[in-house]
Amino acid sequence: MNKPVLSIVATIYNDEKIICQFIDEVLKYVIPLNITYEIILVNDGSVDNSENEIQNICKNNNTVKCISLSRNFGQQVAASAGINYSSGEYIIIMDGDFQNPPSEIPLLYNKIREGYDIIYCSSKIRNNLRDRITSEIFWFILVKLLKVKIIKNQLMMKIMTRKFVNEFNRYNEINRTISGIVNDIGLKYDIVEIKTSKRLAGKSNYTFFKRFNLMIDIIISLSNAPLNFLIYLGLLIFILTCCTSVFYFFRYLFYDIVPGFTSMVLLTLFFGSVIILMLGLIGRYLSNIYSEIRRRPLYIIQKEYNFTKE
Repeated sequence: MNKPVLSIVATIYNDEKIICQFIDEVLKYVIPLNITYEIILVNDGSVDNSENEIQNICKNNNTVKCISLSRNFGQQVAASAGINYSSGEYIIIMDGDFQNPPSEIPLLYNKIREGYDIIYCSSKIRNNLRDRITSEIFWFILVKLLKVKIIKNQLMMKIMTRKFVNEFNRYNEINRTISGIVNDIGLKYDIVEIKTSKRLAGKSNYTFFKRFNLMIDIIISLSNAPLNFLIYLGLLIFILTCCTSVFYFFRYLFYDIVPGFTSMVLLTLFFGSVIILMLGLIGRYLSNIYSEIRRRPLYIIQKEYNFTKE
């Protein structure tokens, strides 16, 4: 069987109301390219009727393929599974809820044929004020404070060459972020600005805490700067403690003061909170290490549709 020129990988989670519309929209922009293609939907443990919708689509169109995971593994793992199953010369990954617009597919395909290994999509526009604020905070911490060299405001939507994907598939870590892995691979890249769309139905599955955990995983996967920051913070606190001790010792010798309860409480709370922060961050690193050394499967496939064994 000839391999397709373009593979489009989309993650699906509780999107039963928009899957058919999403496929129609993708086909609207892929067919005019006059190339062979495959659309790979990754059902990430949806609890609605997404599975049946996907199954019906696959029965009527053999260019649409699907892998259903045994449970919800998260978007990063689901997208990685789709990339691993792809066979195209070029591979696009995107959300299946229209937040990454299918109308940009021709632009990405034509751009990567100019000789790039990966094309990033970036956008400063977010769906709501909460997403905008958390996004700005995340990129400020990552780029400005921690000095991590990464494409700012990048989206899930990207296009990669087969050469790039082969390198991507060599990364087997459990605690994975796609932006962290592609950043580590490097190779020749370019960036295109696109206008994101709003989700057509339902609501985003990314809560504030999911976004926060993803931010921590990206930071940990890309940099040891947080550990260095803790060392500097510890040194700063030690210096402040010495200065404070000298100040209070001086007042004790030359002024008639009553030992203060307030200063003791404030110092205890301050140092206690700093210690907890340090232990929490170090614990997160250790947790990720523990997850890796267990060597559990990255994902488990429950069903496959329209995949033929060679």
